[in-house]
Amino acid sequence: MALADHWKRAQPDDPFWQEQLADRFDPHVAPLNSLIERLGAAKGGVGMPLAAPWHGGINAPALVVLNDAGEPGEETTFMCIRNPDRAADRQRHLMTEFNIDPVNFCYWNGYPWPRVDPKRDMTPEQSLEGGLALLEVMGLMTDLRMLLLLGRKAQDAAAAVLPQLLAAHPKVHIIRSLHPLGAKRAVDRQEQKRIWADIAARLKEASSQP
Repeated sequence: MALADHWKRAQPDDPFWQEQLADRFDPHVAPLNSLIERLGAAKGGVGMPLAAPWHGGINAPALVVLNDAGEPGEETTFMCIRNPDRAADRQRHLMTEFNIDPVNFCYWNGYPWPRVDPKRDMTPEQSLEGGLALLEVMGLMTDLRMLLLLGRKAQDAAAAVLPQLLAAHPKVHIIRSLHPLGAKRAVDRQEQKRIWADIAARLKEASSQP
């Protein structure tokens, strides 16, 4: 974890996760977690990471879409930047650097179900499935201003339903960027920081509007 991070990693035995579990049906995340239960049931009861109450849920101005839920049996319990992994570490560092509050973000995955081959690109069928699920999530948001598509799978899911997405959410600003761990070169890291500075500026502007 970067020394500048405001929020530390929460290991699997951290009480933080029990708090998240207890609050998973708080009003701002209950619609999301009910949807997640339904999507999991439609795939034979497969486990899917839940929306963490620590984030903004349906009231967040920005929906952050990452890749997928990982391999079956290895998915995290919650979609949260306090997960003990490098992608979460990188996001915490960027959010700290640009003074972004976790409640401004709601997290989702381009393909929200576990995949047996998560390192491979999604098939067209998987992209469409992910896109349709994304539309359902966006329909739950109460004040959505930005859709952040971070990584190839997130962008493929949105692209599969782009006409419907734009028709239903014409005022939502879409930002496409690398996955948090995708900035390998110095030029990529500079571009990533430029984009996150823009995200922070847009969030600040949104907070000043009625």
